[in-house]
Amino acid sequence: MAAVGDESNRIGPFNPDVTADLTGVGTEATATAGAAVAPPRPRSLPSASPSIGPYHLLRKIGEGGMGQVWLAQQNSPLQRQVALKLVRFGGGDRATIQRFESERQTLARMEHPAIAKVFDAGTTPQGEPYFVMEYVPGLPITTYCDQKRMTLKDRLALFVSVCEGVQHAHQKAIIHRDLKPSNILVTEVDGKPLPRIIDFGIAKATTSSSDAGPAFTQAGVFVGTPGYMSPEQADPNTQDVDTRTDVYSLGVVLYELLAGNTPFDSASWRGRPLHEVLRQLQEDDPPTPSTRLEEDKTSLTSIAEKRGAPSRHLTKALARRSGLDRA
Repeated sequence: MAAVGDESNRIGPFNPDVTADLTGVGTEATATAGAAVAPPRPRSLPSASPSIGPYHLLRKIGEGGMGQVWLAQQNSPLQRQVALKLVRFGGGDRATIQRFESERQTLARMEHPAIAKVFDAGTTPQGEPYFVMEYVPGLPITTYCDQKRMTLKDRLALFVSVCEGVQHAHQKAIIHRDLKPSNILVTEVDGKPLPRIIDFGIAKATTSSSDAGPAFTQAGVFVGTPGYMSPEQADPNTQDVDTRTDVYSLGVVLYELLAGNTPFDSASWRGRPLHEVLRQLQEDDPPTPSTRLEEDKTSLTSIAEKRGAPSRHLTKALARRSGLDRA
């Protein structure tokens, strides 16, 4: 894959905090590092009433280039808390509406325990489309695993469940394109961890059939989160990414689950031309998880404790399992 060259000058210095694509359509902003950075927008309710149909809006829990996500209370016919997503207040241009509709259809086509469910969809009295999803009050998978001090074995078992959810999406001809810890939340059901993949806002259909919905990626833009997206996806001139880009992102998440850090330090990319970042992604091999741990002596003890193992045992365990050390 060739370097972008002059294209990087048009885009400007690389900013690892920007996770939305450069057309302004991205993912919800969270407090997690590497989350989407959205420009300031009106923060009032999307309508004169704090309710949309049977859903009473409680508080905003996310906002990105395309939409807002609200925690809402459903009162009829069921009483439950849900996540209601609607087009960003005052931002309903045609392209945004098309992407929003595509996300609604994408989610509706999938049904898997590891993917957040869609309950309802409609239009507000002001003509703004919305859909209602399962509210997932979980933690990013890396945070959950660290807080629970999960062993490598338990982390791998949880990660397999995530892979099964991604495989389901791929079987439905959907590429997520923004897999990262903050989009893989973990809740507990009967005391057992259950991952939920969220935010298919920049997902892409791998088929052109009418029921799959159109793919809206444009030449000269990139979508995803730096540090987690593949070199092909990071290249704004590449449009033909396939399911392997999700596999790459899963590999980065697995690396972080094992070693406590991502393969490349995306913070070091701040201000660098995009073609230099692409060159590193394309040509440089990151250290193996065990080597990364051995090099980071200051954090090794803390990282090992969060994995329920002495530091020397953790690095040896990763080195012995050569498949994991090539994650």
